[in-house]
Amino acid sequence: MQEKQLLENIEKKIWDVNVLAIFLVEDHPGNKYVSPTVEEGLRGAYIPILLDILPIRAYWILEKKWGINKKEAALAILDFLKKYDTPQFVPIRKEMILEAFKLSKELKHDVYDCIYLALAKQEKASTIITTDTDFEKLCQRTGLKYENPVPLEILKQFQCYK
Repeated sequence: MQEKQLLENIEKKIWDVNVLAIFLVEDHPGNKYVSPTVEEGLRGAYIPILLDILPIRAYWILEKKWGINKKEAALAILDFLKKYDTPQFVPIRKEMILEAFKLSKELKHDVYDCIYLALAKQEKASTIITTDTDFEKLCQRTGLKYENPVPLEILKQFQCYK
């Protein structure tokens, strides 16, 4: 019972797919900035919340978008899944998908990003950790904290990666 109460008092933070993918690729220009934030969560400083499908989406980014060898990409994902118990992989409930579409319309923003806002609401998370600068305004407008560990000048290098 005490352990459950302790967990309830720990801040929950949502990771987007890019945070996970960048963490898994050591030579990515954002890795040295993303890794300390991710590692904090993996050590228990906060509870990382990930959509349950995120490892598969990250795998797609590694292989298809960044051109990483299929075997290496799979190994990176599998190693992460086997190594860390801290992240909570959660499904999004039907009513939260509806909420994401509602937010998308209200905020005039794509539903793909709004699903993270809905997930934060569902899981009572306080923060979105992302490298996507669009989230700064979205978080402000929805009462969430925006955390982007990558400096702006480094973010500009992302388009050139792979």
